[in-house]
Amino acid sequence: DFWRINWPSPKKRTACSTMSANVVVPSDITLLEEKKCVGRRKLGLFENLGLLGMAPMIHIHYSKIDKNDCRAVLSKKYDPDDNSEEAMIVKKRQESIRKQVVAHNFM
Repeated sequence: DFWRINWPSPKKRTACSTMSANVVVPSDITLLEEKKCVGRRKLGLFENLGLLGMAPMIHIHYSKIDKNDCRAVLSKKYDPDDNSEEAMIVKKRQESIRKQVVAHNFM
């Protein structure tokens, strides 16, 4: 028949329609940190102890920062002479995470 269209039956599904994967992309702040990074920074004693005391995290929505992400942020070194707004943002974020990690020692 000319008018009959051969649609696939609803029970047949291709591999593309049944497979789904979560793709994790870097956030804007992560890209900014990579752009402003000038080297590696050695972590202090209390920072290392605070990271060791953090429990592993099960990521369902990737809404929180885990200890590996904290270590990655803390190990970046930024130019101290750079006074741009982007540099201030990443430095303040690093300082905030450092305070959170160091305070974890005493909790």
